[in-house]
Amino acid sequence: MSKNDIFEYEISMSRKDNYKFEVDFGKDSIHPLIVDEPEQIPGGENAGPMPSMLVATAVGHCLSGSLILCLSKMKTEIANIKTKVKVTRTCNDEGVWRISQLTINIEPEIENKNSIEYLKCLDAFKSYADTANSVEAGIPLKITVDGK
Repeated sequence: MSKNDIFEYEISMSRKDNYKFEVDFGKDSIHPLIVDEPEQIPGGENAGPMPSMLVATAVGHCLSGSLILCLSKMKTEIANIKTKVKVTRTCNDEGVWRISQLTINIEPEIENKNSIEYLKCLDAFKSYADTANSVEAGIPLKITVDGK
């Protein structure tokens, strides 16, 4: 894709009951997803992830995928990668819950973490994480790789 291309897609959601929705991603190869609210909210059944969990998932996957892409372009073998995203929610001045920070720790398993290729990727991968950078415009992200 060139920088002038437009990449669009559409998802649809239909309410099943209370806060439970089925998300259709518009592709036969992707199974529908049930999203819900926790039981602490009257009517919530905890039948699926809540929206803030999906935001955390999207950001964590985006950053991990960006690091994997960079390492593969640098011909650096990656055995595995584990990512943890901590969601911090606080009440704003109006007393309404908001995601106030996402703390992301990525732990790639590679053979040589002192290689020039790996260190170059650590400097570059965040800038290509489109979803993470879009979210960061409104929610602070604290990103570490291997706890650093």
